[in-house]
Amino acid sequence: MTMHRLKRVPKLSHSKNRGIGWHVSYRDASTGMPKKHRFGMMPEHKARVLYHQWLAEHLNDNRESIVNVRKSVPKKSVRLTTPKLVESDLIPGSLIQVASNLLNFEESRTRTDGEPRARGTIDSRVCSDRKKHLHDFLDYMNQKHGQGTLKKMQLADLSMADVEGFNRTIVDAGYSASQVTKRMQMVKALINRAGRPEHGLQTLAWNWDSKDIAHGKPTEERRFPLLNQLIQILKNCEHRERTMVWMAIGLGFGQHDLAAVRVRQIDSESYDLRRGKTGVERFGKTPPLVWAYIQFYLEESPRKDSDLMFTTRTGMPLVHKRSDAIQQWWNILRRNIGETKETLSGFYILRHLGATEFGSRPSCSISDMKRWLGHAASSRVADIYMKPIAPENRTLIEWVRSRLASNNLNYSLRLTS
Repeated sequence: MTMHRLKRVPKLSHSKNRGIGWHVSYRDASTGMPKKHRFGMMPEHKARVLYHQWLAEHLNDNRESIVNVRKSVPKKSVRLTTPKLVESDLIPGSLIQVASNLLNFEESRTRTDGEPRARGTIDSRVCSDRKKHLHDFLDYMNQKHGQGTLKKMQLADLSMADVEGFNRTIVDAGYSASQVTKRMQMVKALINRAGRPEHGLQTLAWNWDSKDIAHGKPTEERRFPLLNQLIQILKNCEHRERTMVWMAIGLGFGQHDLAAVRVRQIDSESYDLRRGKTGVERFGKTPPLVWAYIQFYLEESPRKDSDLMFTTRTGMPLVHKRSDAIQQWWNILRRNIGETKETLSGFYILRHLGATEFGSRPSCSISDMKRWLGHAASSRVADIYMKPIAPENRTLIEWVRSRLASNNLNYSLRLTS
C-alpha cells in the first residue's frame, strides 16, 4: 500500500489588519517556516491576476508536490526535501544580494540577552523590527516589478518613483509617522550598503534629499485610565497582578521589564535595573507602596535573590518570544470590567501614567527622567512628561502620587474588597 502526501495549495486571502490587504500564507519548502506573500490593498480582480502569476511560479519552484512513502518506512523518518534553487540569474550587486548582506550585518551586531550595551549594537527586538521593515520594502518592489526582478535589479535601476511609491503606500496603510520613518531609514540603509566594495561601490543615480516625503499618522494622544477605571482594575486583580500594576506606575516597568526583573534588584530603598531594549541603566528610589506590595507578594510566593520575580505558571518568563502573558491577562481583565481597546489602552499605558506623575514633580530634571525611563531623554521627552498636570488628569495623578507615597497596604486592599 502506498501513501501520498499532497502539497496544500496556498489560498488567496484578504485582511485589513495593518494594511496587509490581499495575501497568501504558505510554508517554505526548504525551511518549513510559515511565510506570507503580500499583494497589497487593491481591487480583488487585480489581486487574483497577481495571485495566479505567483501561484504558477510557486508551484513550479516546488514541483515535487507529491511524495510516495512505503508502508515499511516509519512516518517519523520521512522528511520532505526540496532541491535548493539555482541562483544562476542572480546578478552580483543586485538589490536582493545587498539586502541579504545588510540583514547579515544587522544580525552580527545584535546583543545577546543580558549582554551590556556597547556602541553600535542593537537589541534582538530591534533587529527583528528592522528585518520586518526591510522586507516590507522588498515585498513592495516585488509587487510593483514582479517576482524575481530584485535578483537582476541594481541600485542604478532603483528610481525615485519606487521610493516615493513605497513611502506613499505605507502612509496609506495607516502607519504612524514613527513607523514610516523607520521603514524609510531601512531603505536608505539598503542604498548605503550598496556602496560597499563587495557590491561594486554603487551610487544612487538621483538625489535622495530631493524626493517628496509623505509622513504617517501623527502620534495619538495617550489616554490615561480614569480614576474609577484604575480603581476597578485594582479591585479585579489578584495581589500578584496588583503588584505588577503598581510597579508599572511607580517604577515605569513595561512588560519586558517585569519579565526580566529579579528579586535582588529591588529593596526598600532603591531599585537598579538595566533596561533590556536600550541597555541603559535605570535606578532610583523605591516608592513605599511599591515596596509594600513586593514584600507582601514575596511572602506569599518566596523566591531566591537570583530568581525572576514573576514567572508564568509553567515557570517561563512572562514575556518570551511572541508570548506576552501580561498583555493576555490585561485583555481578559479589560473585558471583565466592561472596557474595550477604545475605552482603555493596553497595559503599557501605566508606564506613561507613572512617567507623567514623576515628570510633573517640581524637582524632576531631564537626567532624573532619563534614569526613570531607562532611555535617552531629550527636550522632546521634557515636552511630553515634564510639564504641569493637565486639568483633566489632575485628580488621577494626585491620587496616584498620594498612594505611591504611602506604605499603607491595607488602604489599597480596601479598594478591592
